[in-house]
Amino acid sequence: MEKNKVKVLIDGAEYTLVTAETAEYVQRVAVRVDKKIKDIKRENPQLTNVMIAMLAAINLSDEYIKLEDATDNLRKQVSDYANNESKIMAALDERSQKATQLEKEVQNLKIELARCSSQNGGQNYRKY
Repeated sequence: MEKNKVKVLIDGAEYTLVTAETAEYVQRVAVRVDKKIKDIKRENPQLTNVMIAMLAAINLSDEYIKLEDATDNLRKQVSDYANNESKIMAALDERSQKATQLEKEVQNLKIELARCSSQNGGQNYRKY
């Protein structure tokens, strides 16, 4: 696997990262970290750089875990939908087979009725 050296700027400091990821992806990550650090610094100017870095790591981890949980929830929903679809398709297939069976029965009854009518000389009898 090829490794790339990517220079990024985070909070005014340049870092060279060695990674298998593309430079574009690494820059996106760095921009997100830089933004998080700047947001924390702006809101808490009294904190040390170590505290800011720790809060940034905690906040980014929190976002990651929430996204992971949301992804798991979506996967479960998709799985539930797929299971429901399978059940619905099975029920639909069963009803379709039943409809086909009933259509055949109706056709057989029509044939039988026609036979009975022809045996009775084509007379139709009605009871009132």
